[in-house]
Amino acid sequence: MSNTEINPMLNDPEMKEIVDSFLIESKEIIDSLDLDLIELERNPTDDILLNKVFRSFHTIKGSSGFLNLNKLTKLTHRCEDILNKLRRKEAVLSSDVMDSILVGYDKMKELLNSIETNHNEDVDIEEVIEKLQSTINRLENKTADSVKENEAPATKRGRKKKDKKENTIVEKQSDNGEISEETSSTSKADEQKTDRENSFHENKKTDNSIRVDVEKLDELLNMVSELVLGRNRLAQINLEVSREFEGTQLARELEDTTKLIDMMTNELQQLVMKTRMVKIGKVFNKYPRLVRDLAKTADKKINLIIEGEETELDKTLIEEINDPLVHIIRNSIDHGIEKEDERIKAGKNPSGTIKLNAEHEGNNIIITVEDDGKGIDPEVIKSKAISKGLISKEKADELSRQDLLNLIFLPGFSTAEVVTNISGRGVGMDVVKTNVTKLRGMINLESTVGVGTKIQIKLPLTLAIISGMIVRVNNEQFVIPLNSVIEVIRVHSENIYSINNKPVIKLRDRIIPLVSLREVVLNKTDDAEEKIWQYVVIVGLAERQVGIEVDELIGQKEIVIKSLGSYIGRVPGIAGSTIMGDGSVILILDINELINKTQYDK
Repeated sequence: MSNTEINPMLNDPEMKEIVDSFLIESKEIIDSLDLDLIELERNPTDDILLNKVFRSFHTIKGSSGFLNLNKLTKLTHRCEDILNKLRRKEAVLSSDVMDSILVGYDKMKELLNSIETNHNEDVDIEEVIEKLQSTINRLENKTADSVKENEAPATKRGRKKKDKKENTIVEKQSDNGEISEETSSTSKADEQKTDRENSFHENKKTDNSIRVDVEKLDELLNMVSELVLGRNRLAQINLEVSREFEGTQLARELEDTTKLIDMMTNELQQLVMKTRMVKIGKVFNKYPRLVRDLAKTADKKINLIIEGEETELDKTLIEEINDPLVHIIRNSIDHGIEKEDERIKAGKNPSGTIKLNAEHEGNNIIITVEDDGKGIDPEVIKSKAISKGLISKEKADELSRQDLLNLIFLPGFSTAEVVTNISGRGVGMDVVKTNVTKLRGMINLESTVGVGTKIQIKLPLTLAIISGMIVRVNNEQFVIPLNSVIEVIRVHSENIYSINNKPVIKLRDRIIPLVSLREVVLNKTDDAEEKIWQYVVIVGLAERQVGIEVDELIGQKEIVIKSLGSYIGRVPGIAGSTIMGDGSVILILDINELINKTQYDK
């Protein structure tokens, strides 16, 4: 049983708003610190950054002291002591010193999580406090040794004054010859004045923004979704009225009103979507620490280059994309980047490089993770997959080079000879595929042996309102999410082949399986009318691609996804529904399930 004392402030309803505000502010500081600490290790002489890091710990210490959070106060105070010595140039930032600060930082996150979820500080900090105190003592001993070395010449100098107002230091020689330093009262007053001014300016900046509960944004987005349906209905009515009453005053006024409503709805929709957008830097900024720690564990030198952190995407996607990116980066460090001696032998820079980039492409976001490591050998992938029983030799021999590379996404696949703390358990890339598929995204893998590997993840900007391609099969209409559509082709019947009694087409040296909506969704097995030409919509999800056979391409439209509730799962290949302008309901295809329908036996 925990012996943690109950903090009445954390459980006082009247203090709830203050505690919540403290947690939100502390989390923002923690997120910023994650990046700042790693940057400080790279640039230990950057005094501006050092002061920023010091102020971050100082702010959390002050707020936690007000709330009687004794453990958090004690922990931040120790970290602050170390940083203060660095600020005063009494110590030099080394890898060991940064390790201690980072251990304290990790424990701070643990404490904040406990405060938020359990309303207490039920976290053991004694071991971390001892480590931090040990670092402080070591730095003080070094400082003492330095003072002893300089003691003789200092005594000869006697009394010395520095009259710079911003840093007024007076050295006094006492009767026994020792020298003491006193910071003048003028300096302290100026420093306090500067702090007050900085605080005032910071508060002025934050006045321009407010925090809004995500649930309220979700409700707002739902209302806009309904408005989009209303707009579509109005557009349909306008079309029918203009046909019947063409040229009349009523038709012209309705058309003008429809255009106005359409424009305002589009602007409102864009505005609401933007309020839910979060900079992807919120995720990216966690990775410098991850790369630092993993590179140290793997005994490798690795530089992380981050680009496009200003790129924005929906908050829901931000929360879901972290795990896939972590797995990809871990694999790049463990399997991709070689050790220093191997890189030198290969004529490469001793330090490996991982590039992380995000950019917009239409209504999608492209996230790229690229390394300059040893690359992936398709033949090694092939032999490993066969030896693990993930695929038969006969099937493997039929696969193209790209399909062989995509085998790394199979569950249980791993090329690691030894299981390490970083990877080798065969769960990494499968998790990537599962999570990206869940977000209706696509993965593209490119790799050259000896040069490196590039993995691209393509995601929709939002999951609520999407652009869809409307197609017809028999007399039924369906929506194919446009972000999954790669291209549309028309295929001659002679170019449709069969593998294992399943139809496929050959497209630019790649075999693409075909799926028939007549059979999978409409459950019609009777012979369809023989066609010389067949429309095929090539769609992709994660690393896989298939072709969907359709009878007619109607067009594309913005649609609102409506859940089918308990009916989901009863009809294979259906993800939801949408309401068209004429009030009819049409079904939205589940690309993930349709792709799974094309899986061949091993």
